[in-house]
Amino acid sequence: MEAKSESLVLTSEYFKLVLDKILDIFIHKHEITNIPRTFQLYGYGSFDESKPNLKNDFEEVGNEFINGKYLYDKTREFEKGKPLIKINKYYKSVILLYIGYDNFVDFINTRKSTDEDKERQLSLLTNHEDATYYYLNYYFDEDNNSIIKGKTIISNNWKKIQHIFFYPLEDGSFREIYTLGTVNRQEDTITIKTQTPSGKRFLEGASEIYYIGNKAPSNINYLVGTYCNFDIYNNTVAGRSILEKCDGKDDMEQKAKSPYIPPYIAMEIRNKRIVNNNNVPRHFLELSEKSPYASIYEKIPGAYEITFQLEDNIKEIINFQILPNSYKIITLTENVYIEKDRLELINKGSVINLRFTFTGIIALERVNFYLKTYYLKGEEYNQTGVFSGIDNENRLVNGTLTINFTPYS
Repeated sequence: MEAKSESLVLTSEYFKLVLDKILDIFIHKHEITNIPRTFQLYGYGSFDESKPNLKNDFEEVGNEFINGKYLYDKTREFEKGKPLIKINKYYKSVILLYIGYDNFVDFINTRKSTDEDKERQLSLLTNHEDATYYYLNYYFDEDNNSIIKGKTIISNNWKKIQHIFFYPLEDGSFREIYTLGTVNRQEDTITIKTQTPSGKRFLEGASEIYYIGNKAPSNINYLVGTYCNFDIYNNTVAGRSILEKCDGKDDMEQKAKSPYIPPYIAMEIRNKRIVNNNNVPRHFLELSEKSPYASIYEKIPGAYEITFQLEDNIKEIINFQILPNSYKIITLTENVYIEKDRLELINKGSVINLRFTFTGIIALERVNFYLKTYYLKGEEYNQTGVFSGIDNENRLVNGTLTINFTPYS
């Protein structure tokens, strides 16, 4: 149902349609071929009241004083790229009378537009001031090495939010943490800022951002985004979060009490978390526990030829290089592309772990291999290692490999 007493909020697409309809009626009413200049058209500043103008037209249908510059200002907002144009209550009623519609829902249903544009505009015309939406929220907590599930309540036309998180305790009970916040929509995303009650004051909580496209958020069943916050040890953390829409409050309450985590949530959330320890480095060697091995990492760039030994004496050779400035990995083998890669020093800098996902003409699809870092010392650039992975027929494979490394001079 369209809001009866509120102002009108139009998307830029539908504001343009309304404006075109107004101008079309204006031209036909006054039997003119050219639209007057700005002052004269809207009826403000140094315009001639005896000549056609929208100010006079609107006052005829509305019977009250009209500020001619108001519609011009809204047109300028549209021309500057503002995504939503807000029209006050009285101007809304006058425009409806002028274009000959009882309500804007009827007008929208007669216009040609994409389904997404229409859905978004109709959601803006619906009065959701008192509507409340209920969700389950999920994120991964490394302290408990588990997925945390909670309740999320969104109200006041998607302006206010409350999270209730349930943290498991050793005795099987749960500790509840409450956060309150505000929701702000910015084109195709929504951002959330929260605060956590602490005694008589509120502490700054998490920041969240979710992509919603051009859809009305209340019509989306799953909101997938990211958060950043401090954990209980004052470390800065970030990760993926998912809000799953419930049918109502009772549905949310029932599902929130269950320890069950749906597999489609678990596979998206588990281990999706970044933790930065709460230290203030005085030297680059104090950035993390891995920092002392930076001198080894520095020697990794160069040209690589890796020979994978598969079953039936089949060999697969891949050539690639690791660039010295950015450590970017680029394939040098024709018709083979490294779609995803991961490079990591492990075991106190003594082992390099490389993970590749390939596309193209190659027997391997995914591979995970380990190399000792001896070859980086410059004494012997040929070395053996081990690998495991998946071939292009979806079979599990493993074996040995040899490396021929050429460092950058």
